[in-house]
Amino acid sequence: MYSGVLERVYTGKQEEAAMPDFFLDLNLNQIIKELQEKGKDYDIRKMYFHFPGDYETVCYRRAIYGEIRRKKLEPAFALFSKRMRETRWYLERSKSVEDTQQQRMYFFDAVSRFVEGVDLLREALSETKTESEGLFGLFEYLNEICGKTLWQECREDIEKIKDMLSGLRFELSIDGAGLKVRTVLHEQYYFDNLKKLFPDKFSEKKGMLGIPQDYLIASPFVTNEKLGFLETEIVKMYRKVRPDFFNALAKFYKHYQKVIDTDVYRVEEELQFYLVFSAFQSDMEAHGCVFCEPEVQVGGEFSVRQVYDLALARKNRWAEKDVVSNSVQYREGERFFVVTGPNQGGKTTFARSLGQLVYFAMMGLTVPAESAVLPYFEDLLTHFSVEESLESGRGKLKEELVRLAPMMAEKPGNRFVILNELFTTAATYDAFVMGQRVLKHFTEQGYLGVYVTHIAELTKAGGGVVSLVALADENDHRKRTFRIVRKEAEGIGYAGDIVEKHRLGYEDLCRRLEEGGMA
Repeated sequence: MYSGVLERVYTGKQEEAAMPDFFLDLNLNQIIKELQEKGKDYDIRKMYFHFPGDYETVCYRRAIYGEIRRKKLEPAFALFSKRMRETRWYLERSKSVEDTQQQRMYFFDAVSRFVEGVDLLREALSETKTESEGLFGLFEYLNEICGKTLWQECREDIEKIKDMLSGLRFELSIDGAGLKVRTVLHEQYYFDNLKKLFPDKFSEKKGMLGIPQDYLIASPFVTNEKLGFLETEIVKMYRKVRPDFFNALAKFYKHYQKVIDTDVYRVEEELQFYLVFSAFQSDMEAHGCVFCEPEVQVGGEFSVRQVYDLALARKNRWAEKDVVSNSVQYREGERFFVVTGPNQGGKTTFARSLGQLVYFAMMGLTVPAESAVLPYFEDLLTHFSVEESLESGRGKLKEELVRLAPMMAEKPGNRFVILNELFTTAATYDAFVMGQRVLKHFTEQGYLGVYVTHIAELTKAGGGVVSLVALADENDHRKRTFRIVRKEAEGIGYAGDIVEKHRLGYEDLCRRLEEGGMA
């Protein structure tokens, strides 16, 4: 029985999980969409919808992923996965066809690919001398499977049947209105000699003398679900000539029904969690993005160098646009960053980058940064500005409060919170008072987080609140640097810069109206 060496990839709840709210806020849905495309044969999304249940699981996953990357195990795992998919395909065909001999042949193909896949994976893990708990446990599990007498006998019988199958050859000839089928029993074949004489005329793609391969019969068994007249006659002929082969096939079908252990499919599925992200990481690295293996500790510090928005980098990679990265650290006693600065200055992008950093670190994967040390978080809470709900009839402020309520009802613990532009429809003083109470609540709960706002007064809320500022260019305030620095809030909205940049000032509007004949 499969013991679940990789069971920590996802919990039972994830089988019915829906996409968390913070996915949309942090644009993680865009990244997961690409991961799903890379693993299109599997339901990748459900594996990414929940944080692991505890700190040990984070370490467990990180050790597996790190070993896969360091030892370049992706090709072996990918080939193993391919063999498992082929196994399922042949097994399904075996159950759907009507002809007994064809059914047995498909079953043989399924078992042979299953055995090959498991053997290949076991050999790859053996050669790399696995170190992580998860992969070492997987190696022991595969060792147990491959060490069984039934498995060893099956492997031997597979080779015997393959040898017998390679000797089954026949010739087709047309004599007037008749079609003759006869077996070929001698060693030398006209077709084989022809290939030796004219090697340039043969290839797997061209077939015989340029004839497409589709016109050549590879096997009377590999055909449509129902054998045609020709295939049926060929099989009948061979049952008389080579009863040893068909007896061996019948014995194989009866004796090895329990060889395919469907628990191995679970290993295959769980490995996709790592494989698709590894493929995604390699693709992003090829476009200049940097990833690192984070150091995660319970109650540890939070310090990150050159973190960036991975979703934005993914979007910009083909346009060859650079994504600005930032470095930040929570010092002792600090709980919340309150980020102020000009519009379109990168405040929200910075907040998203920290949320993505926390998410991927807690998933046990690498993170988009040069280096990262952070504490273990049991959950990630986000609240981004929302529009009014036409369905509920609630205004924007009430929508925000309704969404904020369950977040503030959470028990004290180690959670990371991201708040973006709250209470923008309220009067400035009201927004300040409500924002101050929200900050006080989350800091008293022991949470760490980021609050993006235009209300500079919130940077002085105390209780572990720290001011960060998105910088504009010193020489031209209309230009944004997208750099976030530790600095006292400037109290400047730079709204005039946006108005000037887009020519929306009073004089500009008057000139436009005159040009349009509306003055």
